[in-house]
Amino acid sequence: MSLLPDRDWQAKYTPEDGDLVRGFYVPLLERAVRYDRTTGYFTASALAAAARGVAGLVKNGGRMRLVVGCTLDAAEVAAIERGLSLRDAVAGRLTRSPLEAEAAGMDAALELLAWMVADGHLDVKVAIPCGEDRRPVAGTAIFHEKSGIVEDGKGNRLAFSG
Repeated sequence: MSLLPDRDWQAKYTPEDGDLVRGFYVPLLERAVRYDRTTGYFTASALAAAARGVAGLVKNGGRMRLVVGCTLDAAEVAAIERGLSLRDAVAGRLTRSPLEAEAAGMDAALELLAWMVADGHLDVKVAIPCGEDRRPVAGTAIFHEKSGIVEDGKGNRLAFSG
């Protein structure tokens, strides 16, 4: 297995550097046994983009953990206040926005993600906006972090944002 130090990583990647997936994510994940990622949007295209290149991670017996954003509307927050569990409210919200392949080729990526969850290679957590009292609030503000940490089999780590 290749390790993270086996490659010279750039300090910054831009569109001028070419395809970010092929130039950064694929070589990174080919070396990974752990991939932790935060992202603001829970859409099929975002998940499909995250899924590209994970073959190396899976081959290495690795694990991916995602934290994704989700917003709640006023009716959902009111239901939580009446006793509906937060988990059920978020599940209901996500169910009303089902993941559908928006472009050719995404079906396979979504199928891979489903298999990864079922086989223990992927955990997904959902971040929702909360007030100072740590209770869910309605609105359009989202968890919008975009960062990640990758670890190889020797414990080397690479962190990135964006």
